[in-house]
Amino acid sequence: MTSTSPPESRPSTLERFPAWRSVTWPGGARVAVQLLLAFEAFEEHSQFTTEAGNGVNPFSISYGEYGAHVGAWRLLQLLEDEGVVGSVAINGKAADAHPYVVKAMAERGHELVGHAWANDRGMPGGDAERELVARTLEAIERAGGVRPVGWTSPGKMGSPDSDEILLDAGIRYTGDDASDDLPFVRSVGSRRIAVVPSTDLASNDLLHWVLRGQPPSTIVDGFKTTFDAVYEEALQERPGMVGLVLHCHGAGRPTLVPAVRELIRYCKRHAGVWFARGDEIANVALREDSRR
Repeated sequence: MTSTSPPESRPSTLERFPAWRSVTWPGGARVAVQLLLAFEAFEEHSQFTTEAGNGVNPFSISYGEYGAHVGAWRLLQLLEDEGVVGSVAINGKAADAHPYVVKAMAERGHELVGHAWANDRGMPGGDAERELVARTLEAIERAGGVRPVGWTSPGKMGSPDSDEILLDAGIRYTGDDASDDLPFVRSVGSRRIAVVPSTDLASNDLLHWVLRGQPPSTIVDGFKTTFDAVYEEALQERPGMVGLVLHCHGAGRPTLVPAVRELIRYCKRHAGVWFARGDEIANVALREDSRR
């Protein structure tokens, strides 16, 4: 009988690449899944428009209003059915016009996140941005009874002044970043702000369905492929994070809801998956930074 020695165990990712940053999730979770909803309002047009030029586009505005009338409720029901919570990026204008939607989100345990006043207006910087941030946070708190500690700008595009302004307003983390796939902490003068970066570029309903007209299967395939790769890295001792972006006026339509349900259940079939709110992810980064 020929004997064979056992194969050498494969070194972990971090053993092979010790400079590659890792993170420790609560409870030893392998993958954090952030469900980021967007509840938006617009002044001239939503992301869906077939008309070029400036000025108010009534049909495009009505597309955005679908979120308050139908889409938010459908997504809230879905998440409640599946027993998971997420974060909701909310425009101040949406909170002001539809406070009952924001209240329902807060009552069901979803995190309320600042998302500027109107989604078709950028972050202007300076005093105008300070006023915009304050006005937005006040509207969300008035509607939902909770003052946000997180912020993501329209298009996730803040201004050079945003970090300082957000910290002054009591914000602890920002989502305006695509430089990493794990949370981290950034210096702002003598202060620190947590960053929860975008890990949803392959599974964003706006990018793939609303703007490009691709079928729901594109989002399903993009999310599963990303999740599988991140999960495999987690098995090699590098826990990771995956995001799924769901606009209430996009993913809240019947076309996408089955796909969202499929992805949530796909995650649940894997051991060690943590459905995490943005503030919980930021807390991990802030806690680990304080230990350094």
